[in-house]
Amino acid sequence: MLGAAAPTILGENGLGSYASAIQGVGLIGAVMLWGYGIWWFAMAALITWKYLREGLPFNMGWWGYTFPIGVYALATLRLHDVLPIGALLVYGAALVAVLAALWGIVGARTLAGAWRGDLFVSPCLIEPLTTGD
Repeated sequence: MLGAAAPTILGENGLGSYASAIQGVGLIGAVMLWGYGIWWFAMAALITWKYLREGLPFNMGWWGYTFPIGVYALATLRLHDVLPIGALLVYGAALVAVLAALWGIVGARTLAGAWRGDLFVSPCLIEPLTTGD
C-alpha cells in the first residue's frame, strides 16, 4: 500500500524522485513482515497442536486466533497483487480456508458452551463448597 501511494503523495509534495525508492522499501518491508507471519503461523500451529493432544479445554480465548490468521490471509493475497506469484495466491486461499474452518469450529463450540451454560463461568471465581461443619 505504501508503494502504491508513494508516487502520488510524494509527487504532490515535490519529492517525486524518491517514489521508486519508497516503493522498494515498502515491498521489502512487506516481504519481511510476511515472512515473520509464516514463522508466527507455524509456531502458533505447533504449540496449539501440542496442547490439543494434551486435552486443551475450549474457552473464549480461541477467538484470538481468528484475527491474526485473517490479517495474514489478506496480507498474503495483497502481496500476490504486487508480486504475481501463483504460490502466494494458493497459500492465501488455503489460509482463507483455514480461517473459515476455524470460525466454524470456534463458533460451534462457543454456541455449545453458551447453551450448556459453562462457557461464561470462571472457575477461579467459584466459591469453594463448604462441608457443613
